[in-house]
Amino acid sequence: MSPRLRLQLARALVVTGFILYLPANLLPVMTITITGVVEPLTVMGGVQELYHTGLVPVAGIVFLASGVLPVVKLLIMAWMLALHGSDQSRPLRMALHAFLLKIGTWAMIDIFLLSILTAVGQLGILASVRAEPGALFYSALLVCSILAVDIYKPYMIWQDSPKKAQ
Repeated sequence: MSPRLRLQLARALVVTGFILYLPANLLPVMTITITGVVEPLTVMGGVQELYHTGLVPVAGIVFLASGVLPVVKLLIMAWMLALHGSDQSRPLRMALHAFLLKIGTWAMIDIFLLSILTAVGQLGILASVRAEPGALFYSALLVCSILAVDIYKPYMIWQDSPKKAQ
């Protein structure tokens, strides 16, 4: 795949990720039913639920991992793509790219846990967990961010812009 195509794909994935961020956080990700009480939860609704039940450290971790980290990854990639071809901050961009690659493997942990909850949390009339459309948008957002980082290769950070090369 040519570097130009990689750049275009990475940019398209980042833009798509930003578009998906809104429905991923506004639509319910799961519905929990406990003894007949049905409660749809968004990502932030889950954080609030954890906080109100006294699990403040867990709520903080979920807030950072599920709410903050996806948008930070997209912002970092957008910044790196905006600086493509420039000499500015190349060592920092390399370090940030390596960071994004390392945390990218953990990006889908939320969806993995939701799938486990959905499979294991079926206790008949006592309790159940059901995945909702927000989970699809959230998964797509995470896939876009993972692919954008993977498609934009580190060597591309050191390439000069076509305008400079002429």
